[in-house]
Order: sequence, then structure tokens, then C-alpha cells
Amino acid sequence: MSQEPILRLMQTGQSDWLSWILFLVVITVMQFYASKLQAQLWINEIRKALSKLEEYMNDATTKFVEEASKYGKSEEEVRSLFQRIKGFFIIEPVTLDPFGAVKRLEHLIENSREHLNNFMKEVAPNADDWKRSNLRDQLAGVLALDMIYRIVRHYFILGRKTQNLIYIAQIQMLLPEILRTAKAYWKAGEAFRKGIPIGDSIGPMVALKLMNHANPEEVAEKIVGAEVEIKGRRVFVIKAKGPGSEVGRPGVAIERIVEGRNGNVSLIIMIDAAAKLEGEPTAEVVEGIGAAIGDPGPEKYRIEEVATKYNIPLYAIAIKEDPLDAITVMREEIAKSVDEVLKRIEMAIESKTLPGDFVLIAGIGNTVGVGNILEGVSNA
Repeated sequence: MSQEPILRLMQTGQSDWLSWILFLVVITVMQFYASKLQAQLWINEIRKALSKLEEYMNDATTKFVEEASKYGKSEEEVRSLFQRIKGFFIIEPVTLDPFGAVKRLEHLIENSREHLNNFMKEVAPNADDWKRSNLRDQLAGVLALDMIYRIVRHYFILGRKTQNLIYIAQIQMLLPEILRTAKAYWKAGEAFRKGIPIGDSIGPMVALKLMNHANPEEVAEKIVGAEVEIKGRRVFVIKAKGPGSEVGRPGVAIERIVEGRNGNVSLIIMIDAAAKLEGEPTAEVVEGIGAAIGDPGPEKYRIEEVATKYNIPLYAIAIKEDPLDAITVMREEIAKSVDEVLKRIEMAIESKTLPGDFVLIAGIGNTVGVGNILEGVSNA
């Protein structure tokens, strides 16, 4: 019997054993180093994202400095002032004892608003009020980008220093949403710089259409309103004072109007943008009950308090949009939802009130690019 087949079989078996040994060695090495290799891959991804975030922040800062320097200060002076405001923050009030927390929060918000407004007077002394408000919110976008960059950088450095996969993995998993949010804040700067309506301007836009060329009067801080007739009802419509970037004090305005009429208000309707869920269509119009306002608390509290005091129904009409659409240039489908909202308002007034009743309507949101007379919509 020839020995060649036996030799070939032995060689094949030896080759298989060598392959198995090599495979086991590779698996053992991979198990030992896999976490470190994965961490390094994630660190590289975060490093690239940090570069993009820094690019957004630097570009937004440059555009703010260039725009603000057109109104009385040199670019060097504006940049120096910007370094002073960089990192601006608000410390939330104590809530261990909840009594008076809303009042304390309102006080802090008022302080911060006054601080930023005074800062803008220093940065752009020759700008008018509406331009200063646009610059203020353009600055707010820059500060938001700066904070996003600082937080991501913090966890990046901490994770790299400690090789802690938890820190690194958390940031890596959130990177797509972080970059999407940062890009929205970056794009928002252009809307405020040019004074173009944003997604959140849909409430004031509806209110302006309802005013129908009526001459508005200022009824509260940065809030204007006018009385019109709809379906035989007296309707008082309010919105933030434009065309600068303002949201005003709608809670104070509603409280003042209701108290001024001793509670003789049949219905309060509030129109505002609302965050949509993924999969829901943009600009879907929905209805509900309550104070439709994206407020930290004080304005909403005032509205709910005065409505409860006089037993006035609170009706809400919301326009669904992505939260990031709210801070960027208004999309066409959101702008087109105005007509549908107007139909819903008329139906609500007809079904919930009687002829001769007094109805209060509030268009809630940032009124950037939306003036105080109807022509402001077409111009915007």
C-alpha cells in the first residue's frame, strides 16, 4: 500500500490544527484588546464631531461679531465684549420648598432678560430696538453652540483620559442628534441676522392675519393687540411686538385683559407651535385643552391662574413641527398651515361661544420677521 495518501492526510490534519490554533489565538487577542480598539474607534468619531462643532461655533461667532459691529463698535470691541458674555448661565431657584418658586423663577428670567438687553445696548449702541432683539437671539444661538461644544469636549477628554467606555459610548451614541441640534442652532443665526420668520413664528403670524389691518395697541411688555369681529363675537387678538425677535409677556397680557374685564371673557384660544413625534407630518394642526405656551413656567402659571379664577375655558390649537424647525427659517408647509388654523379658530368660536361674547386669542411664539400690521407677513 502506498504511503502517499497517508502523508497527505497527516499534512491536511496538521494544517487544520494550525488553523484552529491561529483562530483561537486571534480570538483571545481580540477579547483582550477589543474594548480598547472599540474605544479608539469611538474616540476618533468624537474627535471628528468636535471639529465640526468647533467649526459651527467659530462661524456663528464670526457672523455675530460682523453683524453687531455694523452698529457702533469695531469688530475687535465686539469680540472683546463677546468673550465677557461667553459662558453666561442662569441658576435655577430652590424648589425644596416649592412655595413661591414660580415668582423666584420669574424674577431670575426678568434679570437675565434685562442683563442681555443691556449687554446688546453696549455691543450695538446705534441699533434700533428690533435689531438689538434680533442680535440678542443670534447671540443666544452662539452661546448654545458654545455650551454644546464644551460639554462634548468635556466627556471626550474625560473618556480619553480614563479610558472609560461608559463616557465615550454615551457621547458616541448621541453624536447624530448632537450634530443635528448644533447644525440647527448654526442655521438659526442666519434667520435672526436677516430678520426672517422661524418655525416658532407661526403663532404670531396667525394672530397678525386675524387682526386684519386693525391698528394694534401695546397691552403688556412687548405684546400688542387689537379687537376685531369674528362670527358676531368681539375678539381681542394679541401677539408679541414685531418685527424684532420677541416673545413678550403673553401671560401678563392675558391676565391684565381678563382682570380688566372682571373675568367677562367667554373663551381663551392659544395658538402655538408644538413638537411633533417622528413619523408625524410637519405642520399638522391639532387641538387640545390648556395653555399652549413653551414657557419655563411664569407666563403659563399666570394664564392658568386667571383662567381658573374666572372659570374661563382654555382652548389650544397647535401646529406640529420638529423642535429644530422651531428655531430655523420657517418651512413652506408650516407657513401654509395658517389658513387651516384660521378655519379651526372660527369653528371653535362658533361651537363654544354665543354671538356678542368676548373671546381672547393669543398667537404665541417668537415674532421675528412678523410685523404689527398685516402687510408685515407678505414682506417677511
